[in-house]
Amino acid sequence: MGKDYNSLIGLLVAYALVSLAIWEPGWFLSISSSFTQFFIGINQNLGIFFDLPTFMIVLGGSFGAVVTNFKLDDIKKLGPLTVQAALAPSEGDEAETINQIVELSQEARVNGLLSLEPKIKTIESDFLRTGLEMVVDGTDVEEIRNSMENDLSFMQRRHQKGQQIFLQFGMFCPAFGMVGTLVGLVKMMTDLTDIVQIAANMQVALLTTFWGSLIANTLFLPVAGKLQVLSNNEVVIKEMMIEGVLSIPKGENPKVLKKYLETFIAPKRRIDA
Repeated sequence: MGKDYNSLIGLLVAYALVSLAIWEPGWFLSISSSFTQFFIGINQNLGIFFDLPTFMIVLGGSFGAVVTNFKLDDIKKLGPLTVQAALAPSEGDEAETINQIVELSQEARVNGLLSLEPKIKTIESDFLRTGLEMVVDGTDVEEIRNSMENDLSFMQRRHQKGQQIFLQFGMFCPAFGMVGTLVGLVKMMTDLTDIVQIAANMQVALLTTFWGSLIANTLFLPVAGKLQVLSNNEVVIKEMMIEGVLSIPKGENPKVLKKYLETFIAPKRRIDA
């Protein structure tokens, strides 16, 4: 079994970028100056808030710390999870799912469980389709429940890991913002005769705190919160699916089943029969 060097790499990245921002060799100062001048050229008031060492300390340090906490496969999910949080639909299809389950229940009650097999193949939800396939196969009801609840439990664990990545970023950004503040203050205190250098170091000290707090509270923490909301909504839908699937082999009245499943969603989201 191969060893996981992710933690070592993360530490090296964090220390390397923060150290580079502190050290500021000649070539780095040139790049940093060009970076700042680019934004100043766009707008002077805007440009003063962009500083390369600041971003290296806040984002570089935070990224290295997060990489230290998680495996590379988890880090790769950052992009897709951000897109998921940003583009998630405002409403789900719970009502349509209820009607689908009720129709299948009616079909099974009239024509038997085997009559569901052709219709199961058209169901989009893998979770619901797998449960119904177990019903058609004659699997014991308790075994179906255990299988679906285990699937739901592991889904929640996967979702929590994604949320934790963003929560960690939200925690580390302000922390590294404070690191940058201390770096700026220490460098400022080394020479109190050069006004220009004092101003530059003070800028780093203030901007790292600014960007650390801003990025954490406008990006990482909100995304983590949105992912949690989406996960909670999905859990409710899948709990509803479990109850619906388990009702089919019991032969429950479809009208009673519909009323019961609708208790999982808000009244305004229900569809009248």
